[in-house]
Amino acid sequence: MKLFRTLISYDEALQVVVAHAHRMGAEIIRFDEALNRVLAEDVRSPVDSPPFDRAAMDGYAVRGEDSFGATPRTPVTLKLIRSSSEGESGPQVALRTGECAPIATGMPIPEGSNAVVMLEYTKERGDMVDIYKPVTPGKNVSARGEDVKKGEIVLKAGKRFRPHDIGLLASLRLTTVQVCRKARIGILSTGDELANPAELNDLKLKKIADANSYVLTALTQSIASPYRIGIVRDDYTAILNSIRQSLDGTCDVLLVTGGSSVGSRDYVADAVEELGELLFHGVAIRPGEPVGFGLIKSKPIYILPGYPVATIAAFELLVRPFLYALHGLADERRIIGATARKKIPSTVGRTDFVRVRVLRDGDDYAVEPVRVSGSGILSSMTKSNGFAVIAANKEGVEEGDRVAVTCYNDL
Repeated sequence: MKLFRTLISYDEALQVVVAHAHRMGAEIIRFDEALNRVLAEDVRSPVDSPPFDRAAMDGYAVRGEDSFGATPRTPVTLKLIRSSSEGESGPQVALRTGECAPIATGMPIPEGSNAVVMLEYTKERGDMVDIYKPVTPGKNVSARGEDVKKGEIVLKAGKRFRPHDIGLLASLRLTTVQVCRKARIGILSTGDELANPAELNDLKLKKIADANSYVLTALTQSIASPYRIGIVRDDYTAILNSIRQSLDGTCDVLLVTGGSSVGSRDYVADAVEELGELLFHGVAIRPGEPVGFGLIKSKPIYILPGYPVATIAAFELLVRPFLYALHGLADERRIIGATARKKIPSTVGRTDFVRVRVLRDGDDYAVEPVRVSGSGILSSMTKSNGFAVIAANKEGVEEGDRVAVTCYNDL
């Protein structure tokens, strides 16, 4: 196994991976299946929304001018006009001066009316209605196109669909949408010491549970379509064949964990060099220094460390930005400013991924590092609710300094 070449900087590594994140193609799907998918093109509204002037309240449709002067003591009385076919389309009448018609929220207001008096400010007496509060023209009416105008861009390419975006498509009668195809991400674990968690009920079996493939699947699935390939033993030929077979299939990108360092049984980097091109191996980050990246038949392959925290750090620093670029998605992670309660040490010349705990401090945030060393201590990730990236040109963060923190969802 070759030793690392000279470590490249984090910024250099990031530039390399993003440069090889060639956008995925597009596909058309049903609008109600678009949650978390990335929009591939701008969406323009084909209609006005609402498509007609409609009542915003239950009450009576009126000419606003007819209600002027109404008070609780001296109501204005209007003639009640009923339609024999109100139904879903609202009252089928045309109002004249001095007339009103009952109307429900969402119904189109009848011809001749321009306002709605709320039900609680009225009293019906046979074929007459007393109005106790005046309304100006347009009051309690949602005008045509008030929400969205025909031809307006309502969603921009690169947006990830949220639940209310799907509701907007429904309101605009758009039943299909063009989204970025999800990349198929193969996840391959290596190591003689690994076993699937279900196989470890026997405590006499001296194996370690393969946590990395499950973590990577969970980290990836909101963006792409990950699938676990399995575990391959520390054998050069076996690793070579597994990588070749994975990339010959439907896999668009391959993430390989373990076998990334410089030990006698770390074969992954050599396998990548034999099958394709190793673009870098070794980045000045901590944890995650042994991370590598290459191309095999134009398909990207990541070499990720075996230790879980190092794998997560390498994913957040180098894989997630690649997946965002691959799908045309802007980096949507939540980043806040917080005050360091304790010193966060770092070494100049290396980018540090620091597990932190973010706490509310009045209207602000405070942050302290999770004091656990070792990239194999996965519990340190569950004890944290965010991470800070300390740039290579900084010698840590002093107590009281401000620091940018990328937050997890539980903050």
